[in-house]
Amino acid sequence: MSSITNLGNLGPPILNQLAPSMLYTPTPTFNYITVCDKMVAAANAGTTTRFLRARALQPANIQLGISGIDPPAQVPQRDFIDVTPAVFGTGCIVNEQVILNDQDGVLAWLGDRLAVSMFQGEDLILRDYLVSAASPINAAGGSNGDNPTNLGISDFSMVATTLDTNNAYKFINGIDASRNISTTPIRACYVMLSSTELQGDFDAMVGSGFNSSWNYSNNQPAFASEYGNVFNIRILTSSQAAVARGASANSQDVYYNTVLGKQAVTHLSQEGGNMRLMYRGPEFSGMMQQNCTLAVKFWQGQGVTQDTGIRNLLSTRLTTLGV
Repeated sequence: MSSITNLGNLGPPILNQLAPSMLYTPTPTFNYITVCDKMVAAANAGTTTRFLRARALQPANIQLGISGIDPPAQVPQRDFIDVTPAVFGTGCIVNEQVILNDQDGVLAWLGDRLAVSMFQGEDLILRDYLVSAASPINAAGGSNGDNPTNLGISDFSMVATTLDTNNAYKFINGIDASRNISTTPIRACYVMLSSTELQGDFDAMVGSGFNSSWNYSNNQPAFASEYGNVFNIRILTSSQAAVARGASANSQDVYYNTVLGKQAVTHLSQEGGNMRLMYRGPEFSGMMQQNCTLAVKFWQGQGVTQDTGIRNLLSTRLTTLGV
């Protein structure tokens, strides 16, 4: 019997081939910058942008008598909040041999990843700022016996009551239920920025006040990362939400669930200094012109522009993570 030629004795000269498209790179959602107010500082106008808020006057409830004497005059007052942008950036140094020998467009996808790195950096800067700048409230309505406890329905009611009592500015009108679809209408609301690690805890509240975004009558008005709502608080989850590992009384993870209304936080960028993607060819690298650089740079400032309209609701977790 004649021998059969196969891959074992006549293999291809090159064993690998490159797939025509690149695979998805896992990327978190950028919730913090999604819900903050945004402003661009004018060029050549100094380093600091000053925000102004007039203080409320006393109600005009003084009855004028027949004496002709005027009531005491009020003195108007205002508050100033200063925000100064800072410069942030990162980049890569690429040897010319990589560009000459690699089979895919390294600089093309590297530019894409640097842009995502910038967006993620913007969000993390805002997150870390809000962890330190917003007043904390410990959850106490849960059942796990920790301090703070896991989130309970009463915690949502409590933080919403706090913001309502402070006359915080709600975000939007509700999403109304459509006919023939059994859903819960959502009122004008606040937003909670929470961790994806708490989604199991939210699911455990179904039937007790939590309404999944899957049950909304129309998904179009919902945020892309919206997991659901409890009462008039809409919950957005992200894998990069703030977590203090092992920080509870029972050494469990503590989650910073930032609850805020409109105009509570402002993100400030700089005119002419938004995102800059900068390429320098190898001719600028040195005597042998071996390396090129690709970098991103941006200006960003942030400020709590209404401190009575934001709270960090601290909680632990009830469910166990399967990670």
